[in-house]
Amino acid sequence: MTIDIGFQSFREFRTIPINSIKAMKINTITDYKKEVKAKYEEAKTGNFSGFLLKPSPSELKNLCLVLFDKGYNKWDQEIVERFFELDDKSNKRKQIECFEVDKLRPISNFLKGKTEVTRVVNLDLIAILVDFNPRPYRKFLSRNKEELADGVAVNEILKIENREKEDRLELAVFEELKKKRVSKKMVFAVIPLFVFGAAGYSVKNIFFREKNCMVWAKNHYEAVECDKVNDSLEVCPFNQNVMDNFKKITICDTTTFFKNKNIDKPLVWYGKSPDKKEYEYFNQAGLHPETAKTLKPITQYIIRKYILKKE
Repeated sequence: MTIDIGFQSFREFRTIPINSIKAMKINTITDYKKEVKAKYEEAKTGNFSGFLLKPSPSELKNLCLVLFDKGYNKWDQEIVERFFELDDKSNKRKQIECFEVDKLRPISNFLKGKTEVTRVVNLDLIAILVDFNPRPYRKFLSRNKEELADGVAVNEILKIENREKEDRLELAVFEELKKKRVSKKMVFAVIPLFVFGAAGYSVKNIFFREKNCMVWAKNHYEAVECDKVNDSLEVCPFNQNVMDNFKKITICDTTTFFKNKNIDKPLVWYGKSPDKKEYEYFNQAGLHPETAKTLKPITQYIIRKYILKKE
């Protein structure tokens, strides 16, 4: 099979075998993954080595915040908004701060060599953190055009392949519809369900609005309607797990600080209060709800000096 392609610059036609095009080196997701990982090995000893040498989920999120403060370009902004599921209902930096840190664990595991990241958005975020270019993935794929023979109309080839896919899909759908004929009675039975369902949804939105944000209330998070919070810096996107489980706790000398007395398995995390006069304690890792600083796992030293006050 051959494709006749016209070249405006040469004002002539050339015939190029489609098989020779397919045999050329084409960038893939595997290539992107390898090159991003190679860039990480280089970047972990660079300017952000403090975050990347031991890329825990919390350190990766902190680096995202550092880069956020520096400012993202259009491409990077799109990646960050997609990964962190940002919206315009509240302060975007605050949304990143409140983002569930464990969702960065697949990235952490990939950088540590424990697993492979399959989601493209994860790889794109890593590309930002290690300053890999070209990024994002779709921009990386555009290099395929440079590796094809001079003057090959790549777009035309892609259009032909897409048309073939569309034709096959349309045929499959048509055949399926012929097999499964829907009776008129079924159609008339289903329509009222859609009508009443839509009406019910509207009533719910008017009288029972969804509480899709949350705010910190002394020692826990509470669900609120986003547009009812005056200060966008105080609001976080709703997270059921964080709201149900993340608490500020009161501790004493009888508190269990470590699981099975193993100091590598803390049950308490701490951080300075907003006025920096004392430490506050929490039952989970994460960010301090009021200062946005990363909470630290409890240590024997902190217990002795600030809780038991023996030093």
